[in-house]
Amino acid sequence: MLVEMNRREKKKLQTKKTIAEIALTLYFKKGLNETTVAEIMEKAALGTGTFYNYFESKEAILKYCLAERIDKASQTCEDIQSSMLNSTQKLTQILQVIGKTHDENRQLISLYMKFYHNSDKVNREPPHGNRFMEILSNIILEGRTKNEFRKDIPPEIINEMFSGILKTTMSSDLKLSFMDNINFKYSLLLEGVIKREGEV
Repeated sequence: MLVEMNRREKKKLQTKKTIAEIALTLYFKKGLNETTVAEIMEKAALGTGTFYNYFESKEAILKYCLAERIDKASQTCEDIQSSMLNSTQKLTQILQVIGKTHDENRQLISLYMKFYHNSDKVNREPPHGNRFMEILSNIILEGRTKNEFRKDIPPEIINEMFSGILKTTMSSDLKLSFMDNINFKYSLLLEGVIKREGEV
């Protein structure tokens, strides 16, 4: 009986993922408002009414898809946090993961933010919560405990600067690739802007 339930739950989850990915493909091609529930379900080979067994609206698919991708990135970041790397290496790798996730999902994030900023919508909280901030805080505290980071600067300041790198890169209009942009800023955070002796 339990095996049967698990099988049923897995099938429901797979159906939900299929509907979401088909919808996302249509959104990217035609736009969210121009895509109908009937179109989505026709491509999924399911009845139109079945859609509402899985999602309350077309917009809800954006939140679901973005949350899935962020959950995957969060899990990777948690694995990095518990690894044997030193704190600077952990921060570097986490920055790469977050940057790559953002870079690969620009269209989805853009669509989600259009919905998120629409004042007519409710329940507009971003789906990732504070997971990334908690991971960053823990690594910064670990770096201070192990004497890898300065102790004369409050950890909240370091965390805020690190978060600032992500936010400014995501909203940047500079003609740089996303990863180049984020790497330059991270280098400035770690090494400063003052030219060191011997540098050309």
